[in-house]
Amino acid sequence: MNRSSWRYFTRFLGYVRPYTGLLILAVIGGIIKFTVPLLVPQVTRYLLDEVFLNRDLTASQQLRQVLLCTGGLALLFVVVYGPAVYIRHLCADKASHKAVFALRCDLYERLLQMSSEFFAKNSSGQLVSRLISDVQLAQNLVGSALTNTWMDMVAVGVILWFLIRLDIPTAAVALASFPFYVWFFRYCSSRIRTVTAQIQEELAQMAGLLNERIAANQIVQAFVREDTEARRFRRRSQRHFQTNMTRIMLQGLNQALTGVLTNIAPLVVIAFGGWRVIQARMTLGELVAITMYLGPLYQPLQRLSELNLVLANGVAALTRIFDLMDRPPQVVDRPGALELREVRGMVEFRHVWFEYEPGKPVLMDINITARPGQTIALVGQSGSGKSTIARLLLRFYDVTDGCIALDGIDIRQISVRSLRRHVGIVMQEPILLSGTVRENILYGNPLASEADLLEAARMANCLDFISALPKGFDTEVGERGGYLSAGQRQRITIARAFLKDPAVLILDEATSSLDPESEYLVQQALSRLTSGRTTFVIAHRLATVMDADWVVVLQEGRVAEQGTHEQLLTRGGIYCSLIQRQLEGAADAACRESRPWLRRYRAVGS
Repeated sequence: MNRSSWRYFTRFLGYVRPYTGLLILAVIGGIIKFTVPLLVPQVTRYLLDEVFLNRDLTASQQLRQVLLCTGGLALLFVVVYGPAVYIRHLCADKASHKAVFALRCDLYERLLQMSSEFFAKNSSGQLVSRLISDVQLAQNLVGSALTNTWMDMVAVGVILWFLIRLDIPTAAVALASFPFYVWFFRYCSSRIRTVTAQIQEELAQMAGLLNERIAANQIVQAFVREDTEARRFRRRSQRHFQTNMTRIMLQGLNQALTGVLTNIAPLVVIAFGGWRVIQARMTLGELVAITMYLGPLYQPLQRLSELNLVLANGVAALTRIFDLMDRPPQVVDRPGALELREVRGMVEFRHVWFEYEPGKPVLMDINITARPGQTIALVGQSGSGKSTIARLLLRFYDVTDGCIALDGIDIRQISVRSLRRHVGIVMQEPILLSGTVRENILYGNPLASEADLLEAARMANCLDFISALPKGFDTEVGERGGYLSAGQRQRITIARAFLKDPAVLILDEATSSLDPESEYLVQQALSRLTSGRTTFVIAHRLATVMDADWVVVLQEGRVAEQGTHEQLLTRGGIYCSLIQRQLEGAADAACRESRPWLRRYRAVGS
C-alpha cells in the first residue's frame, strides 16, 4: 500500500473509530471462534498417546478419560464457541454498516453542495456508482482488514506455538510454503489494485450511459436508434468484460497457488512426520495433531493472502470516494456571510462579466436594475446569455467580474442557503421528484399547513385536476412526474413556488412547451405568482413578456436594448425584428389571430 493509499485508508478509519468497541468485541469473538477449535488436535493427541495407545490403562479408565475429554470439549463449544461466533458476526457487521452509513451520507451531502459546473462534467450514473458500488467495496475493509486480520494473526500465532511444542522440525516443514504467500502477496497487490480501479471507472461510465439513454428512451425509439445504442453498450460491456477477466485471472492465480500449497503441505508433513514416528522421534498422536493443525493453519494464511484482493478493491474505492469528497464546491459562503431575514427585492447587475471557461466570456458588462415588484423580461436568441443570468442570480455560479446586489448587498456576501430561500424559480422543464403530489408541492415549504397547501394549489390552477386524481394529493407522480401531463407538472411546480413565497422569482421558459389550453392555465397561475414580486422572465416566445415592466434584449452576451415593450417596438431595433420573425414563422393567420398578444402588438404597432 503506497503512501497515498495509506492516507485514504487511515482517513476511512476515522469513520470506523466511533465503533471501536464493537470492533474489539468482534475481534475477541473471532479469536475465540478460531482458537477454541485448536484444542481439538490437542485432545486428539492426548486420547491417542495417553489413552488408546496406553496399555497400562484399563477399559473403564479409558472410557472415563474419553468421556471427560469429549464432554468437556463439547461443553466448551456450547458455552463459549457458539456465543463468540454470534457476537463476532453481529458486532463486525454492525460496525461496518454504521461506518459505511456515515461515509455514504457524507458523500451524498458533499454532492448536494457541488455547483452546476460539477454536475455538468459528471454524469449522474457515475455519481450513483460512487455512492453505491464504491462505498460497498469500502465496507468490506471493516470485516476483512479490521477484524479478520487480527483473528487470523492470533490464530496463526497459537497454531505455531502448538506446532513448535509438538515437534520443531515438522513444524518447520509445515511452514516452508509461507514465504511463497508473502511473495505472491507483494506481486499481485499493485496489479489487482490498478485493475480494480479501472473496473470501477468503467462501471461508473456504463452507469452514466445507461442512466442517460434510459431517461431519453423516447428519443432513442423515435429516431430508431435502438440498434446503435445496443452496439454502443455492447462495446462498453466488452471492454468491461476484458478488464474483469484480467482481475479474474489474477484472482484465479492467487487461488490456484493457495490450493496447491494447501494440498501439497499435508502430504509433505505426513511423509516427514511418518518418518519421524518410525524413527521414534515423535509419537503417532503428535503426528495426527500436527496434521490436524494444517487446515486451521492454512485457512488464516489463505485469508491473509486474499486480504490482498480486499485491500486492493477497498483502497481503490476509497481513492475515488475521497477524491470526490475533496473537490471543493465552486460556490461557497464567505466568512461571516449574512443571513437575510426580510428581502424587499431590489436586484442590480453591476458591470457583470462571466465566463464558463477562462478567456471565453459569455456575459460582458451586464447592467440591469430591477426594483421591488417589477417584472423584467430577458429576451434574445439562444445562447445570448439569458439562462446564465438566472444561474448567476441563484449563485449556481459566481460572477467573474462585477457584482450582483440584492437590496444593495453583494450576493457573495450573503450565505448561499439564505439567498436561495428568497429566490424562487419555475423552469422550462417542470421537474418533479418521485413521491406524491403533496410531497412535491410541500418541497417548497415542508412546514406549510394543509390550508396553505390547498391555497397554493388553488392559486396555481391545479386544485381541480389534483382532486380528480385517484388519491388526490396522495397520488404518486412517478419518476420525474411521468404520470402527469406537462401542463399538470408545470402547475405543480408553480404551486411549489407559491409555498416558498420568494421575494425574487425567475421564470425560465415556463410556458414554452405547453399546448394552448395548458398555457392559458399556467399563464393565469404565473400572473398570480408574479404579483408583488421582483420577477425575471426568460423567454423565446415573446408573447410571455408583453406585460413586463422592462424588457432587456441580450445579444451575444451583451445588453443590446432596454426599455418597455412599446418603446422597443417603436425603435424598430432587435426586439422588433425578433417579434416580426416570430410572426413570419406562425402557422397560419387564423392561429395568429387566436393569440390576444398578437392583437395587442398590432395595436401598438399601428
